[in-house]
Amino acid sequence: MKRTQVSETEIDGDILRRLDRAVRTGTLVRVRRSIPRSDRLEGFVTGVDTAWTLIARCVDTRLEGWTAVRTTDIVEVRRSGDEKCLTIRALRRRGQWPVRMPEPTVRLDGLPALAESACAGFGLISLHTERNVPDACWIGALTELRRASLRLREVDTDARWREDVSKFRFEDITRVEFGGLYESTLREFAGPRP
Repeated sequence: MKRTQVSETEIDGDILRRLDRAVRTGTLVRVRRSIPRSDRLEGFVTGVDTAWTLIARCVDTRLEGWTAVRTTDIVEVRRSGDEKCLTIRALRRRGQWPVRMPEPTVRLDGLPALAESACAGFGLISLHTERNVPDACWIGALTELRRASLRLREVDTDARWREDVSKFRFEDITRVEFGGLYESTLREFAGPRP
C-alpha cells in the first residue's frame, strides 16, 4: 500500500498514528471530523498526507468510491471491524481487500493536485462545502485552477452539462468524492465535457 509521510507537528499525533495504522493494516474504520453535522465516514484509509486523507468508502459490504477529507478536520479514527467482520470477509472473497490507492494514483498533497488528479482519473468529482452548505454537493469536471479557487463545469441530476461554470474557493471545500456509482453513472450518460 502506498503511504505518504505526514508531519506530526501540524496535526494531532494520535490521529496521525491511527490513520497510519489504518493504512498499514487495512482496518475498517469510522472517521469523525470537527465539522458540525458532517457525515461520519466508514471505510478504509488508503492514503494520508498533511493536507488530505483518502478513504475508500464502504456501504454495507461493498466499496462505494473514494472520499478525500482534510486531514486537519479529522478528530477521531475508530476501528469499525476486524478481519473476521462480514464486510472484510465479503470484500476478501471478491478480491477487493486489502483496499489499495485508486489507479491512477490520486495526489493528496493539496487541493489543486487532488482535484486535478481525481478529475483526470475519474472524469467527475463531487465537491462539498460542509461548513457553509452541509447538505449539498456539486458534481462536475474541473475546468480551471486559480491561486485560491477552482472552476467546475457541473453536471445536473439528469446527466446534462450545465452551460456556465461554478467557482469554489479552496478554503471552503471540505470534502472531495469521486469514483462512486452515482458519479460514474452521471459521467457515462453526460458524455465528454463540452
